[in-house]
Amino acid sequence: MCGGSEKDLHDPRRFGALAVLSGDSEVEQDLSGQLVFFNESHHESLVATHVKYTPTTNHAAEEDLTLTIFSTGDLTIPYVQCKQFESFTLPLRESRLRTKLNLQVGGDGIIGRRIAISSKGFPSSRMAEGIVGFNHGLVASAA
Repeated sequence: MCGGSEKDLHDPRRFGALAVLSGDSEVEQDLSGQLVFFNESHHESLVATHVKYTPTTNHAAEEDLTLTIFSTGDLTIPYVQCKQFESFTLPLRESRLRTKLNLQVGGDGIIGRRIAISSKGFPSSRMAEGIVGFNHGLVASAA
């Protein structure tokens, strides 16, 4: 779902779920980058216990961010009209999730959902967004 060659899909360093974030060209601060949701103890697990944000640029953010996971994966719906599924503070490093997230499609899973990050002080102003997808070849090769 998130790309790569056949060789990349079976790379043992790829696990969990990945969201590639694209910044909004109308905002001053570029928060483009990648979010990886994963289980620190068991990389094959479908339950994420940690999240890691890797900005595209070195100066992407100077403060904690707000991560919002939406109920839908539809990017054609205006941001402000999307129903929120989950929201929490995203530190500028790898961190343990307060609530474990299911790495599945449908139900309470986050795969296929739209996400957005914003400055903690301005949670209603989206700065980068993407869709959560699988980050390994186990599911991709079964399709």
